Amino acid sequence: MKKFILISLFLLPFLGFSQTHKAITGFLNIPFGSSKATVINAIKAKGGIFEAKESKENVLDFSDVPLGLRKSVLLIVKFVDDKAFEADFFFSPDLEAHIIDYYDSINKDLTLIYGEGNSFKNFKEPYTDGDGYEISAIKLGNADYSTYWPKDAKDDANSVGTNITNTMFIRLRYQDAKLVDIAIAKQNEKNKSEM
Repeated sequence: MKKFILISLFLLPFLGFSQTHKAITGFLNIPFGSSKATVINAIKAKGGIFEAKESKENVLDFSDVPLGLRKSVLLIVKFVDDKAFEADFFFSPDLEAHIIDYYDSINKDLTLIYGEGNSFKNFKEPYTDGDGYEISAIKLGNADYSTYWPKDAKDDANSVGTNITNTMFIRLRYQDAKLVDIAIAKQNEKNKSEM
């Protein structure tokens, strides 16, 4: 019996326990492709506030929407043919100086859900990472902090992305790849017809 336990313990690391990550099929447990009415009702049920006056035909605005332990300042949900294809959450830390730490914290949580993402930090001269002027660089549009999931995404894959905007918000974007393509095609047709 001791021999069996010893062999089992030895083989355990080699058995290939794989950690599975959540598929990107929607946001807030709302599936991509959901109607406007479904999205409004689901977000209200979670405590979010529908901002009817700020909303447009294919773009709905919400405030105070909880996402995990955080509350977004703004959530914008975009639709094509009454199907939700994109959700943009905007977060703001209590202090502007903490925006990079807050961004890193959101990314850490997303990594636990979706696996490792592709992270990018790009600076334009005279700014560099670690120079102590990162916040100024972000505000002036001279620094880009962004991360995308899944790491090995193909063009036709649904995605999640984060970035820090130059208006000092952290944007968390969920997108359905196929519906985004339809929305882009419709917008291109509209642009052609208006020329």
